[in-house]
Amino acid sequence: MKILLTVAYDGTAYCGWQRQMNGVSVQQVLEDALREILQAPDLTVTGASRTDAGVHALGQRAAFSVAEMKIPVKKICRVLNGRLPADISVRAASEVSEDFNPRFAAKRKTYRYSIFNQEHGNPLLTRYSWHVTYPLDVPAMREAASHLEGTHDFAAFRAAGGSAKTTERTIFSLTVIERESEPASQPGLIDLTVTGDGFLYNMVRIIAGTLVYVGAGKISAKEMPGIILSGNRARAGITAPPHGLTLMEVCCTANG
Repeated sequence: MKILLTVAYDGTAYCGWQRQMNGVSVQQVLEDALREILQAPDLTVTGASRTDAGVHALGQRAAFSVAEMKIPVKKICRVLNGRLPADISVRAASEVSEDFNPRFAAKRKTYRYSIFNQEHGNPLLTRYSWHVTYPLDVPAMREAASHLEGTHDFAAFRAAGGSAKTTERTIFSLTVIERESEPASQPGLIDLTVTGDGFLYNMVRIIAGTLVYVGAGKISAKEMPGIILSGNRARAGITAPPHGLTLMEVCCTANG
């Protein structure tokens, strides 16, 4: 039997989604809890997206197989959440076909990058947004974002170390929205929300850093087509810090 989970987590305390030798990962904690409650010592979990250290998720998808399901699927969330720490929560569970793989079944992913744009910080937003103290030109950021929509070679927005065989990706939508920051109810919170068919290593964080450079006047919005065509990472902006990034949703094929 194969089960697909929807998982949310605060990534602050973790070295990322994937099991690693140098720290505790979300995958490790989730697998350990599942192995205990299902009495399946060799159980492994496959995630749809390998989020980096410090990155959060609201809609990560992860699947596992087990020979015998000792708990009804409809109760797995409640039982599993009773074993998990407060910064990881399983939000949904469903049975899928045995050949289902969330990495290959993911047809589109949505990420949100949050920027708190005020001179002084808000401690209630520190873990989930990048504090940018200088003013940002949001209309210019929107103009720049519009150039990134569509199918392009995003080599200029890829960090070194990625294993992708091709750098062509499609961004279906990229919005830049200002909203009041809660609970302080003050302006200054900017959300960049991007949906695509997949993303290169650190691609969303580099897009966020580039749009902040545009907002600060360091890069012109009109330069974006040239930056894309150049394929030159040095022409784009910095890689934004991980804590402003949240994996919001992973849309899979019908059997997921």
